[in-house]
Amino acid sequence: MKTVSVLCVGAAMMFGAMGSAQADATSQSEGLAFEAIAQGNWTAAEAELRAGLAQTPADPMKLLNLAYVLQKSGRGDEAAGIYGQVLTLDRDPLVAIGSESNTRPMRAKLLAKKGMASLDK
Repeated sequence: MKTVSVLCVGAAMMFGAMGSAQADATSQSEGLAFEAIAQGNWTAAEAELRAGLAQTPADPMKLLNLAYVLQKSGRGDEAAGIYGQVLTLDRDPLVAIGSESNTRPMRAKLLAKKGMASLDK
């Protein structure tokens, strides 16, 4: 099964509407999720991402990362549902993907489409 690597880094635009305490907590939680993804700890990554989505349920970066984690965990049907959620979002922000040293932006919906396509392979 081919997967699309989605490790989102840099979420400054999402913090604009939050207070600094909430932004700090969100940033810390995202850091833990990203660390867990990098280590292949899918259970911990899923827990952190779901906790973050409880606070911001339509965050495309968290949704894409959760779909990726579910896909890597062998739960393709759940991942497809999350990718589908991203495709229905009203906004289509640029999302940074890749390692911190090789970060490049792509549209969230394009990443969701690529993720969906990789489930079929």
